[in-house]
Amino acid sequence: KLFVATKFSPLGTKEEIIQSCEDSLVSLGLDYVDLLQAHCPPPEYIQQDHVREALTQLQQDGKIRFKGITTHKDEVACVNAVVDDPEKLFDTALVVYNFESGPEIREAIARAAEAGIGIIAMKTQAGGYEKEALGGVTPHQAALKWVLADEHVTCAVPAMVDLAQVEEDTAV
Repeated sequence: KLFVATKFSPLGTKEEIIQSCEDSLVSLGLDYVDLLQAHCPPPEYIQQDHVREALTQLQQDGKIRFKGITTHKDEVACVNAVVDDPEKLFDTALVVYNFESGPEIREAIARAAEAGIGIIAMKTQAGGYEKEALGGVTPHQAALKWVLADEHVTCAVPAMVDLAQVEEDTAV
């Protein structure tokens, strides 16, 4: 079973957001996507009417199932803005999260999860590194296990560049 997610630029108008989604559907050969994500929006973006209208229309038209954001900067502020939104427009937040993450993002993730917002962890291996195996577990497996052990994380999207890394990560 596949869960298909795609992103759109948060800088567009309502019409441009809708068109971006429709272009993705054509490119993917699908009638709908499971998750449409605003890619790296500033925290204040979450309250903008044209975004709400576009995403609500796409959902009502059956073109998307869920709405989310991705974050690469201002992560704590973005996640907190999603949580603080009284209408709870967004269902998920894709967040950089790994064993090097600070306590502020951990707290924001916990707060979001407790509010029913799905947390998707990315960059789970902290950008990649080489070290010795740790008692039968590779450093990358240990890093992924650390993320998945957090009860507030819904799922993870670790980077994998070859079949060996796919096998390594799926073993976790």
